[in-house]
Amino acid sequence: MEISKELDSLLINYVPKRYLSQKEACRYMDCTPPTINKYVREDGLKQVIFSDEARPKYDIKDIDEFMEERKV
Repeated sequence: MEISKELDSLLINYVPKRYLSQKEACRYMDCTPPTINKYVREDGLKQVIFSDEARPKYDIKDIDEFMEERKV
């Protein structure tokens, strides 16, 4: 019962991360940075760019859509 309460309190405050760094996106997609760069450059994977100084982020929804379109 005590474990259940602890788990409930952890899950209530859990907010899934939607925007990933390139490293996180690579881990999510099981690919390397050069591969994800190719997906952006040649295959249309979208990036989120907040400013000129910021590194691009990748929206999990865009990644899922990108991968879904390539299912065979």
